Amino acid sequence: MELLMDYCRRELRNWKSTEIFWMSSAALLVAAATLLSGGDNLLGITSAVTGIAYTLLAGKGKSSCYLFGAVNTLLYGYIAYRSRIYGDMLLNWCYYFPMQFVGLYLWSRNRTAATGEVIKRKLALKHELFLLTGIVLAWGIFGFLLKHFGAFSPFLDSATTVLSAAAMILGVLRCFEQWIAWTIVNTLSVILWLQVYFKQGNSLATLLMWSVFLICGVVFARQWLAEVKK
Repeated sequence: MELLMDYCRRELRNWKSTEIFWMSSAALLVAAATLLSGGDNLLGITSAVTGIAYTLLAGKGKSSCYLFGAVNTLLYGYIAYRSRIYGDMLLNWCYYFPMQFVGLYLWSRNRTAATGEVIKRKLALKHELFLLTGIVLAWGIFGFLLKHFGAFSPFLDSATTVLSAAAMILGVLRCFEQWIAWTIVNTLSVILWLQVYFKQGNSLATLLMWSVFLICGVVFARQWLAEVKK
């Protein structure tokens, strides 16, 4: 119990009032907008709120983000399955979920004593080019595979899946480049879930979740880059 309390104190350390306000406002906005529109059920709202909590805590550099991430990946995988977005389903259940525990372990071992935040890194240029080449090749291969199985919007689904897989690895390794990848993923995901929303008339909470992710990705890319340069 003492270890748990100590962990919670570290995670709550060094928060600004504006950051707390943004986190609570984003979660309440998604839940309220969805309820008022008569959209998603409790499953969609819970997935969206835990996803927002994960993103904001990750941007802050707090290892507890992976606890919320574990819940979010299970719920979001089911929502993707229900909407026939099979790439996202496989990504969340078979990859994201186990990676949450890897991230929790690695981030807990690499944080500053003063703030409890993770120590940030940046890749060398040659590693960035190698990563970009791998992403392009994987996108093409996986896109044709999803098209064969009749997935909804296969190449857009493939792009979000491959970039998300790369971003997750970069995130676990505490690299700034994750936020560039996440920003691209979030932009494509907003487009993808807009298509789902206008075709099926549901998943509003998921669409709002990705919209919040997009804003957060841009903000955190700037913050992490500034910290790395220091």
